[in-house]
Amino acid sequence: MNNRWRWLWVLVFLLGCGGPAKTGVDLKSEAIAFNDAGYQYYRQSRFDLARGKFEKALDYNRLIDRREGIAANLNNLGVIAQAQGNLEQAGRRFQEALAVNRERNDPAAMAETLNNLGMAYQGQGRLPEANAAYLEALDQARQLPPGALLALTLTHLGDVARVHKDYTLALNYYHQALMADTGAKDPRGQALRQERLGRTFLDLKDYDRAAMYLKEALREFRRLQDTDGIAASLKGLTLLALARGDRQEADLNGNLLLGLYQTRGQEQEARELEALLKRGGGR
Repeated sequence: MNNRWRWLWVLVFLLGCGGPAKTGVDLKSEAIAFNDAGYQYYRQSRFDLARGKFEKALDYNRLIDRREGIAANLNNLGVIAQAQGNLEQAGRRFQEALAVNRERNDPAAMAETLNNLGMAYQGQGRLPEANAAYLEALDQARQLPPGALLALTLTHLGDVARVHKDYTLALNYYHQALMADTGAKDPRGQALRQERLGRTFLDLKDYDRAAMYLKEALREFRRLQDTDGIAASLKGLTLLALARGDRQEADLNGNLLLGLYQTRGQEQEARELEALLKRGGGR
């Protein structure tokens, strides 16, 4: 699962409690404990165990009709389904969560769920529906103080524009996202946006600006010890070097990335990278 754009971390604070009455038992604490356990399993990629914990928390919240908890649990279950490749089920869970959040009229919760729903649509190639979900999320996010949620939504819109090769629109969204990160003093967010900008300038064959953004992103991701970001930046720099015909630089960055893939057990990505380096790019 792409851990960067999931919103499980906010859900701990949204849970309610419920379940059969037990003398001396703090049911709210139990419900939160189930959610905490599910989140820990999620972080370990033990998705079946995580799903069981989130389902138990959902049962508790449904028994007392705790709406914010129900929406949070449904959203979590959608994230688990998405992590396991069941995008249709994930979409259904997110839609259920969205319906509850609409009743609650909670802009932050709606924006979070709409971003997740958009990602489920995008993973299925349903780009018009994904874009519509992101645009609605943007409307909700703009009702809040600028920050990570606004930057995330703008980035998702930029990603859809980039798929459509509308690079001007993609750059516009990414620059807006970077401004939101800068205003919020979010260095990780800034690095994420710089990586996206670098890849877009690479698509445009503006190699100097691509190099500037990708190298800055890599420096920040290394400082933050963010291995996902390091991998994304190294891949961009490898593709940039191949596009420039600089085999020495391509091999340097490519071999660093290859070692990272192998350490993380990403065998398919490692094979694809080796093939890319062998054929010299082929962009």
